[in-house]
Amino acid sequence: MLLVDDRLKAAKDHALAGRHDNAALLYESILDVSPGHPEALSGLIETRLANGDLEGAQTLLSKSTAVTGQDPGFLTLAAKISIISQKPEDAEKLVERALALDPYHAQAALLKAEFLASAGALSEAEDLLNTVRSRNTGDTDILLGISRLYYAYGLFSPALMIAQEALSNAPDDSNLSAFVGQILTALGDHGKATSFFEAAHLKEPTNPEFMLALANNAAAIGQSSEALRIAGRAKALFPDLMPAWLSYIKIKAERGEALEALREFAPVAKGAKDRMDATLTLGTAYRLAGEPEKAIQLLEPLMANAAGMKDAVRGRLYSILRDAFLSTGQIEKIPSTLEQPVVATLNGGQRGDTNPDVLKQRVSEAVMVIDPGLSNLEFMVLARFLDQAGRDKSAPLAGPSTLSQLSGFFGYNNLLPNDAPNGNAEQPAAPVTLPISQILGLPNDLRGGVTGPCPYLPVKPELLKRWQDALSEFPRPWIGIAWNEAQPGLTLDTLLPAIRSLPGTLVSTVWDHSRRQLSGHQGIIDAGAHIKRLDDLAALLHALDFVVGPDGIILHGAGAAGTPGLVIAQYMSPWYWYAENTRSLWYPSMDVLKAPRFGHWATLIPELTDDIHARIDNRLASTGGQTEGTS
Repeated sequence: MLLVDDRLKAAKDHALAGRHDNAALLYESILDVSPGHPEALSGLIETRLANGDLEGAQTLLSKSTAVTGQDPGFLTLAAKISIISQKPEDAEKLVERALALDPYHAQAALLKAEFLASAGALSEAEDLLNTVRSRNTGDTDILLGISRLYYAYGLFSPALMIAQEALSNAPDDSNLSAFVGQILTALGDHGKATSFFEAAHLKEPTNPEFMLALANNAAAIGQSSEALRIAGRAKALFPDLMPAWLSYIKIKAERGEALEALREFAPVAKGAKDRMDATLTLGTAYRLAGEPEKAIQLLEPLMANAAGMKDAVRGRLYSILRDAFLSTGQIEKIPSTLEQPVVATLNGGQRGDTNPDVLKQRVSEAVMVIDPGLSNLEFMVLARFLDQAGRDKSAPLAGPSTLSQLSGFFGYNNLLPNDAPNGNAEQPAAPVTLPISQILGLPNDLRGGVTGPCPYLPVKPELLKRWQDALSEFPRPWIGIAWNEAQPGLTLDTLLPAIRSLPGTLVSTVWDHSRRQLSGHQGIIDAGAHIKRLDDLAALLHALDFVVGPDGIILHGAGAAGTPGLVIAQYMSPWYWYAENTRSLWYPSMDVLKAPRFGHWATLIPELTDDIHARIDNRLASTGGQTEGTS
């Protein structure tokens, strides 16, 4: 006759292999012999949850005994059920009881850390997990928990280091492989990420999360056909899975096939069980397809009932509408869309006071945080508002240490790094922190005008004079050029035929390893060879007469410097390249030339060449741009 321990081990093995029905039978057989057995009851509850049977899990939970009530593992599982049941207060109490019984219980500590982090106590969460880690050496769950904590707050480098340590302990863990790939993707290393996503996908070929990660990564490195194949298979296997449809629509849009994808999705959205999820997905799909107006038409009426939505749903609605409003130049609608979450942030999580004087005081006291959801280029657009919101250049910003040069680019040299263990300890005491991504939600009279002031990129006079002297021997206008590192971006070889015959002197502004594309091209001044810091780039951008190239730090820097320029943008460009009569809303010195359709730059640039010449000629003429023989 099988002993209880034998059955328990076999049940756990079945559960780990995903055979939850087999595991459930064995757990039930243990409970027949030993009613209230904590591990068997916990295991059976977990199988119910794995099968999506929350009601069955709750029924089993109600059968707990005094013995199970003294088991930390069971209490932690009960806390998870409370979280799923939208009872966070009950969950916190259960976790506290579990940790009182066993202060080093890994799963209880992970939940406690989540509660602390969500309350803003990141350092306390970090300390808790590291303490438990010291007593559970090599515990993969704890390592993963610490890594996820760092990742959630944009601390990608330490997250990667710890995730890789966890993966070395459990090399066959597909979730860990995928998570390492996810971190590498966040760091922009899509090439390395591919092998980790592939490893996870090979272990679980029908896992939709792994399929979508692989598809999105393939799209990021230009493997459009492979990305479409994987995303298409994912939505065929899981027709009700909205993320699968989003990935599929995005890839189709990048191939110029957005309308076809939307037609496929329309009947799915109408018949979806979760209508809100489907509606928000459709709104996002319209934005991806280059139709933000339709996203607004669909979603703006939902704002009337936003207060009654769950936080995650409301946040998603705000995010989609914010992007759509910005993409269509409806800036005046942003404060009304974002004011509630911003005011809540300034009032410590409560809706609270909206008195302008009170808000102004709290903004002046808040620590501005370059939050994880903010891209480098978005930060460059929003940096103009830091001064307008009462921030002195000496006021500290908090953010990843990798952004110290970028924040210094705009004169904010006091960056408090938050991407190292206990990094938050360096931040000064402040009533609140305000994510810079939310700054547009401040009332207009508090954050200042939408596009001003320009220029707002500071320049060191001695560096500016050095560039002016160095370029003085070359014919004007001095036209700065930029390009992307690799296809499917806009490379130098693709761009050059469209600008080669321009008057004056072409000056390369690229300073990283992409400079190698200059090899074999004569007559282009390699200014990038002399750029050692972003201060040098800022001075060069101020010295130039004009700058042309694709979306990137150089074109944003030129716009912030007030230098005339032309950005060559994709058909579905980010919100910050919204233009009125071809003039950039956010950078008044910049013109925006959008591709007429989705497609590869090699096929688009030839038909844009005449337009590029005309735009540059007109702009140089209107701004009094220097030409050969003038000074």
